[in-house]
Amino acid sequence: MPELPEVEIMAQNLDRWLRGRCIRGVELQDPKFEGLGLEASAGSTVVRAWRRAKYAVVDLDCGRSFLIHYRMTGKTVLDEDRSRRARLWIEMDTGESIAFVDPRRFGEFMLVPTASLTGIFEAKSLGPEPWPYRRDGLWWAKALNGLRGPIKTAMMRQDRVVGIGNILASESLFLAGLHPRRASNRLDRVEWQRLADAVHQVIDRTLAAESGDEIAYVNMGGQSSFLVYGHEGEPCPRCSHPIVRIVQSSRSTFYCSDCVDDDK
Repeated sequence: MPELPEVEIMAQNLDRWLRGRCIRGVELQDPKFEGLGLEASAGSTVVRAWRRAKYAVVDLDCGRSFLIHYRMTGKTVLDEDRSRRARLWIEMDTGESIAFVDPRRFGEFMLVPTASLTGIFEAKSLGPEPWPYRRDGLWWAKALNGLRGPIKTAMMRQDRVVGIGNILASESLFLAGLHPRRASNRLDRVEWQRLADAVHQVIDRTLAAESGDEIAYVNMGGQSSFLVYGHEGEPCPRCSHPIVRIVQSSRSTFYCSDCVDDDK
């Protein structure tokens, strides 16, 4: 599932491809999208595209916005020659098209009043953003205050901090030298700061490594820049000890048992 960095890349791409362009029409290929009124965007000019949590938003000058949730396999790509198998295409006045590709068909693509976006996000109980603002350890300690479970699970609570998924949490904890089973209410001030620095570093590194016209998801065979995620049994990049995989809340967690603090 795309996490904050991947959605940020796609939002930046949409802004680059669409800002100032007029939408000629929306061509639907998936019956699930019929009756949603997406075609009403025809004739509108794109004001900007941006990200909130794991959603991409495309604001139009007609007072409406596309709200895109990519779910497990969704992505938006430039598809000039219509060579992709897509659930829909956004046709621009330049003759280019943006395809919404989503093999598992879990993704959402909606047209909503721009003024309703704040209410939509509030109804989903989305927490604050950990990036691009330089959040410090105190901010993280306050954001996850009161949670007693493992720090890995706590980091993925979207009502506390948005955009953190399985991969980002595993990678950040590895860089911070924290055991994923460590109780979140037992971190000290120094450890919270290590975590804050690690999250920002992982996001920046992922953006630098994966930015481009199309995201390659690791769960769909794509290459990744991850240090531990998906590398079970391989040598740790820090100490060469084999990377371990455990399951937390039905999700895979990867870490090096020699490079993190004890689980306490």
